[in-house]
Amino acid sequence: MFAPERQEEILAIIKERKSVSVTDLSKELFVSPATVRRDLGAMEKTGLIRRLHGGAIVLEGSSDETSIFMREQENVLAKKEIAYVAAGLIKTGNSVYLDSSSTVGKIIPLLKRFSFISIVTNGLKNALLLSETTNARVYVTCGMIQSQSNSILGADTVEYLSKLHTDIAFISCNGVDAENGVTEANLEQAKVKQTMLRNSKLKVLLADGSKFGKTFMAKTADFSDLDYLVTDVMPPEPCVQAVEKSGCKILCASSV
Repeated sequence: MFAPERQEEILAIIKERKSVSVTDLSKELFVSPATVRRDLGAMEKTGLIRRLHGGAIVLEGSSDETSIFMREQENVLAKKEIAYVAAGLIKTGNSVYLDSSSTVGKIIPLLKRFSFISIVTNGLKNALLLSETTNARVYVTCGMIQSQSNSILGADTVEYLSKLHTDIAFISCNGVDAENGVTEANLEQAKVKQTMLRNSKLKVLLADGSKFGKTFMAKTADFSDLDYLVTDVMPPEPCVQAVEKSGCKILCASSV
């Protein structure tokens, strides 16, 4: 069995059991403990799992932010549909906040048709893609790089963003819940997105259907802090009621 195949099997085992030991993996896969440790090391670098002493756990839960690698592989079609609808809110000459999320990143290939736009982002990958594929004036925040998500975060990031004001802010999230609003697994991500929303005229949340009914550690916003929720499917009815009661409008790609 080649390493990629073996690592896929390891990931399936860890997802099923949530945690597993090197010894157990070694026995089940008929390979040496040293081979298992090498595989776990490679998988940890991509953000698929987190190594513990003698084993590993899968990265999921209310306080873990999944890697950009994993997020880019999830719900790709839904994210593209959401981005297409969201891009319809942009006008020539606009200034725009784009967060570091893979969902918001799907807007970038659609920006070619706009002239004289300025983009501010805290996403390293999104900044690179903007510079390569658009004629936009691109501003990248200062701060500390979080390698797992390719985000720039921290107090310096928030301070930089607080000095700028844009026409639109596009953000995504980890969870959207009728009672708890918009949440993130990472407190620093939440603070950055709060600043983007606060300093923009039009505030837009992009969230695919997998985000609904989930609550994570850090509160980003209430629905009343948003102008639009752009999604690929309609949220559950309690969430629809909460969003509409707040004055936020839902733009659903499946009904556009």
